[in-house]
Amino acid sequence: MGIMSLSQKEVINALRKGKVTICVVGLGRIGLPQAALFADRGAHVIGADVDPAVVECVNSGRSHLLDEPGLDRLVMSATNSGRLKATVDTSLGVEAADFVIVSVPTPISAKRIPDYSQMEEACHAIAKTLPKDCLIIIESTVGPGAVEDFVIPLLEEEAKMEVCVDFGVASCPERADPGGLLRDLTTVPRIVGGINDKSAEIARALYREIFGVEVVVVSDPKTANAAKLAENLFRDVNIALVSEFALLYEKLGIDAIEVIDACSTKYNFMPHYPSAGVGGPCLPQNPYFLIYEGMKAGYIPRMVQMARQINDDTPKRAVAMATMALRRINKKAESSKIAILGVTYKPNIRDLQHTPVEKIFISLKEIGATLKLYDPMFRDEEVFGKRISRSVEEAVRDADCILIGTAHDEFRNLDLDLLRERCNMPAVFADIANISDPSIVEEHGFTYAGIRKPEKSWSLREEEDSLQCTASQ
Repeated sequence: MGIMSLSQKEVINALRKGKVTICVVGLGRIGLPQAALFADRGAHVIGADVDPAVVECVNSGRSHLLDEPGLDRLVMSATNSGRLKATVDTSLGVEAADFVIVSVPTPISAKRIPDYSQMEEACHAIAKTLPKDCLIIIESTVGPGAVEDFVIPLLEEEAKMEVCVDFGVASCPERADPGGLLRDLTTVPRIVGGINDKSAEIARALYREIFGVEVVVVSDPKTANAAKLAENLFRDVNIALVSEFALLYEKLGIDAIEVIDACSTKYNFMPHYPSAGVGGPCLPQNPYFLIYEGMKAGYIPRMVQMARQINDDTPKRAVAMATMALRRINKKAESSKIAILGVTYKPNIRDLQHTPVEKIFISLKEIGATLKLYDPMFRDEEVFGKRISRSVEEAVRDADCILIGTAHDEFRNLDLDLLRERCNMPAVFADIANISDPSIVEEHGFTYAGIRKPEKSWSLREEEDSLQCTASQ
């Protein structure tokens, strides 16, 4: 069709009539829900992924993301209608496309710099069969300037074509939250930055017409990607701040959650809550995209760097809290059995990316504690090299400490009487996820550990001694 050769009105008309073909490169957490939605709204969609198992799953009408409500049904409907097909051959999907949406992983390397290897592979494959007047939209998280300085030069060289002449490019970084992707993709405004006005105009038409959302157009791809990072770094910095509050208020004998709830009654206060730490594909990694670009520009954002360090250290505090509580009932962590309930990085999703619970697990294992794990998303599977128990009751049998690592809905109404019968009492109930009432927990005979019940008697020396156990992290 040559989408870039059309007027905005002609593009909108083609979208409404279902005469547009979209290739989605990367059928992961963001790519597959978008591919299914594009198809559901009438577009012809070719999903490309390097994993044959993912491609087979989609072509059979199933979603490999089992924790996204409604997605399995949407994928089945889209494939049954013939509007969604998947392939391992990216070039094959691109050659017929009007739009190419790139949604491949961009992780951080061991040296904490962006790893664009999968983006590079995708660009090589796209360039092989890139049609003239196609629009490429980068949704993957990249640093400000990566599209202009890395993606476009690669595409131009490989395809022997010129951007703004032969094809368009825009950035539209994803802003959806795992566990609610279909909701967010159709309600949360999108940010679009085009390499030229025409690219931005056509990208805006796509997202507005297909998803029905507000589209905020910014100056260029660099600005769009900076906005994505800024909104996530805002959260990372504020989570670090409340973690510092929690640590200080604990020393002062103040319930940090009560403080935050009280602050939330003011119109300009945005509540963030302390937890076991920060996990997932975004917050633990996004700061390093900005730090990396800052290093190249000669300025490192110090607050961002400090917040990341604080959040990386939070799991150590959780371990110290549990081990100190065990001391209070005359038990030692190294000879205790500890049941960790919840291993995912956030509640009610099947995702272990950068979960802070893994650091807690490793620290307790190094101390010498005997560990049992339970998570409703991974029953009877292996996580962290250990089999997940089939039930809470199985995990807590003879436990000296129950540690709530993730705030899954299942853990919000635990049968504390039953748990007391199963545990090796006296026992600690370490609520790292902050989902229980300390008074109710203690009414059932447990020793509560968590920021909801600060202990002024906890000495700084005692905490430092406990943290020595995790110094090797």
